[in-house]
Amino acid sequence: MHWKWKQRHRQRLSAERGTIRKDWRGKVRIALAFPNRYAVAMSNLGFQSVYAALNEVDHVVCERVFYPETADLPHVKQHPGSLLSLESQRPVREFDLVAFSVPYENDYSHVVEMLSLAGIEPRAARRSRESPVVAAGGVAVILNPEPLSPFMDFFFIGEAEGMLPDLEGRWGEFPERRDDRPDFLHQLAREVSGIYVPSLYTDSYLADGTLRSLDPVHKDLPEKVPYGRGNLDRAKPCRTVVLTPETEFSDVTLLEIGRGCGRGCRFCAAGYVYRPVRFHAGSRVVDAAAERLGESPRVGLVSAAVSDHPEIDFICRSLLDRGASLSFSSLRADGITPEIASTLEAGRHQAAALAPEAGSDRLRKVINKNLTVEQVHRAVKELVDKGVMHLKLYFMIGLPTETAEDLDAVVDLVKGIRHEILKSSRGRTRLGTVTLSVHSFVPKPFTPFQWAPFAGVRELKERGKRLQRTLQKVANVRVHFDLPKWAYVQALLSRGDRRVASILEKVALEGVGWTQAMRSAPANPDFWVMRERGKEEIFPWEIVDLGLKKSFLWEEYRRALRGEPSPPCRPDENCRRCGVCAP
Repeated sequence: MHWKWKQRHRQRLSAERGTIRKDWRGKVRIALAFPNRYAVAMSNLGFQSVYAALNEVDHVVCERVFYPETADLPHVKQHPGSLLSLESQRPVREFDLVAFSVPYENDYSHVVEMLSLAGIEPRAARRSRESPVVAAGGVAVILNPEPLSPFMDFFFIGEAEGMLPDLEGRWGEFPERRDDRPDFLHQLAREVSGIYVPSLYTDSYLADGTLRSLDPVHKDLPEKVPYGRGNLDRAKPCRTVVLTPETEFSDVTLLEIGRGCGRGCRFCAAGYVYRPVRFHAGSRVVDAAAERLGESPRVGLVSAAVSDHPEIDFICRSLLDRGASLSFSSLRADGITPEIASTLEAGRHQAAALAPEAGSDRLRKVINKNLTVEQVHRAVKELVDKGVMHLKLYFMIGLPTETAEDLDAVVDLVKGIRHEILKSSRGRTRLGTVTLSVHSFVPKPFTPFQWAPFAGVRELKERGKRLQRTLQKVANVRVHFDLPKWAYVQALLSRGDRRVASILEKVALEGVGWTQAMRSAPANPDFWVMRERGKEEIFPWEIVDLGLKKSFLWEEYRRALRGEPSPPCRPDENCRRCGVCAP
């Protein structure tokens, strides 16, 4: 079976375009691990970008590692230590550094399990000197590293462009200083901004179970770990490095055109962790895309709000003139310009996605999604007039202050959109469709809703059934719901502290289901998930310093409960409201 797994790796490599292969001799060996399967990992632009950036360092060889496929998992479990890298099929434990890229909280259990499968002691405090150094980065752990803290030697708290330059001259120390690992990690935490070593911080709790403090054990360490923010004015736009037929984007070059979103939607972590909103210059985006058009003419423009790029019309026209076929990761209903609609038409796109998030204007004001029903309808008309007949709509249920009337407003909005599509479908061979993707709201750290409670599994199921009963009667409308039980797990991992690690261990190492693991936990998980937090409560994720003022987030929470919208983030207007741009 071992040779079959290696053969699968080799077949996968032979189908890739853009694989980076480097000689191991004399180099620092980094295993870049993604805690999900290959197809998910290779669809992640951040993972691909870090893979390219590390391999640009002459004395570093970076190879990829993935959570095993279903067919391979039993073999790997039977032979601890047999988790292999893709490029050279070497055991992960032979690398100097194992660095996890973690964009999703629900993959935390895979992180712990992969360490065990690699023959590496999961708990950092129990590792031998021969073990690789283990680290993690990615937006999930930036938002809250604490549930994974007992398993990590350190975390990367920041963006690759903001952190890797400071580590340029230090990679050679990873293989050399395993014997004095505690001193080495202390030195990294002291001298490299954005490095968080959890073993160097001690947690303590009040009698009610809330966090009292998370304090450094040495006076020369920062009380909070500063976020390493990249300068996109100097950085190349992130883009797909490796094309593979095993992903949805098999022949598409994904290209980042900006980072963050200035709209200030109160539920969206990306709109806060990546503040201030930053854009790559339009000319650099066009140049980066043009370099890859010979390999594939299909380009996917990626950012939290593609249509907000100040040069989006220029980018679209320039790439269309070069023969590119464009698609967009996300579109705001109030940002669909005639140029964007024409671009979709030129690429013969028949489907697009919009995210009203809530059905009523009232609830959209609560979440600061400053979008009216009229704007949604205008966007739909703009799209269907250009031949985009199939729309995917994203909604959330369980939002703060949500009522039955807000759910009914979702139905009304969908019926109105369907009517607009059907009007334009007359005389065509196929009718247009509306697909709803309905997700359970999960309160996230560093957002105004970090104080809000999770709605609860039973309540979310009831709200979902209410929508389903009504919409299943509407022709040409399909509805897909996530599972509230997984949203509960995500809420636990998003807002938990180090004590949640014991639950992760049971799931990852003992094969216990989440429900059973949570029942046997020393504390009721509802404490982290279902409770509205107090104004002055200290949060475990406050060990990270994003530059955001807590008072700003609290005021945004109060404005949300009053149904009051707030202005967008405008860094070019010398705004100092949230604190990130403060001198």
